[in-house]
Amino acid sequence: MFDATEELSLHSLRGQARPYPLASRGARASHLIAAENRIRNGLLEALPAEIIDELMPYMERVTLKRRQVLHERNLPVAYAYFIERGLASLMARVEDQCMLEVATLGQQDFVGLPIVLGTTRTPHRCVVQVSGEAWRITADDLQALLNRIPALRQLLLSYVQATGVQSAQLVVCNSRHSLRHRLARWLLFAHDRVEGNEIALTHQFLGRALGVRRAGVTTAMGRLEEAGMIHRGRGRIMILDRARLEGETCDCYRAIRSEYNRITCDSVSEPALRLAC
Repeated sequence: MFDATEELSLHSLRGQARPYPLASRGARASHLIAAENRIRNGLLEALPAEIIDELMPYMERVTLKRRQVLHERNLPVAYAYFIERGLASLMARVEDQCMLEVATLGQQDFVGLPIVLGTTRTPHRCVVQVSGEAWRITADDLQALLNRIPALRQLLLSYVQATGVQSAQLVVCNSRHSLRHRLARWLLFAHDRVEGNEIALTHQFLGRALGVRRAGVTTAMGRLEEAGMIHRGRGRIMILDRARLEGETCDCYRAIRSEYNRITCDSVSEPALRLAC
């Protein structure tokens, strides 16, 4: 059987309303500025303020609901998302029986790589796992802005490279490293992409994300909890000791994080932010 997100796919796509029409975008930009919306997405934060001002009239802040499908496999990608809060998973179908996670996306990430690469479809589904918020932009508007703003195009192309590095490194990690190391790596990725120390995820989902049985995840989680690194609740995981969790993971986590930091820091124009990198 397919997972519960399958039946939500078409409903979620139909339910996505188009942003404000072109004629009202100037007024909408003023409304956003007046509301003092703070940018929390890591990629948007790497852009100069004048580019953010140019993007704002084309974007709207939307709520992300758990199990909401942001784009469906083999259907046109209508919107791109700069995630502000929450977590989403990029899912690949396995033998027409189930979906496995191939990427974890959060407040440092962007949903809509096919648009950046000039295509309209993808074999992957993107589904929200932890509720949150995002900046949403239509595919047509983003494509026009990429052609008009070289810095935005370069940042998102660099992000494409970072996701390629992550995918390649995960192949190595999944074939060479223990489940305990891989679980620690996944928890660190998730912790990097949410606010606070609590991650609202189940053992069943983690098993699907890591490509192992739920029982294996439960055993590995128990060992991390006994060591005082995490605490498990019903459908929730609390990170208690991040430093020890980093010591528990493999070098794959550091390699992937380093690549992401490189592309965002290379794009930062503000001197204070560059020093922080």
